[in-house]
Amino acid sequence: MTRLLLVRHGETAWNAEGRLQGQAQVELSDRGLEQARALAPLVRSLGPASAVSSDLRRAVQTVEALGFPDARLDPGLRELGLGQWEGRTSAELQASEPEAYAAWRGGRSVPPGGESGEALVARVQAALEDALRSPSPVLVVTHGGIVAAAIELLVGLDKRKLVPVGPASLTVLDVPDGETRLDGLGGAKLHSYNVTAPR
Repeated sequence: MTRLLLVRHGETAWNAEGRLQGQAQVELSDRGLEQARALAPLVRSLGPASAVSSDLRRAVQTVEALGFPDARLDPGLRELGLGQWEGRTSAELQASEPEAYAAWRGGRSVPPGGESGEALVARVQAALEDALRSPSPVLVVTHGGIVAAAIELLVGLDKRKLVPVGPASLTVLDVPDGETRLDGLGGAKLHSYNVTAPR
């Protein structure tokens, strides 16, 4: 059994402002660093044998704060690319482009210059396949959209129906050894979801 320890990065100033981050290089806020440090004892207690992280700055800062500065960086674990919408707030988009924003939230369109859901799933699948070849437990530090995509791929739960994971949260999945079916039908189990340290 391979245990995946999926951690969403800590809070950024853009999170607090309701700005869409996508693949923008946004740093953790002071609060985000505190959140990651608070989660570190729980993560360490689970004994990660290997660690991999998105290469976006907020994820790298989180994996470092968790105590794994030598984690392998994988661009396949980046958040969904939002193109021209990165840096804009949901409120702005609802006011200026309500139909396009609603269609995107409903999974029916892609922001201008953004990444499709299909492209996201393909790269997350490849990144998870790599992670599952690493010594277990595997710490994977990434983004909320990637955690949701991983659950959909491994457990079969529709990512659009999941409550979004919070900043510096831990989700644990157990994947049978040798599992190659990342279609939600391969027997992976969701062990824990959206666990945060006491704040």
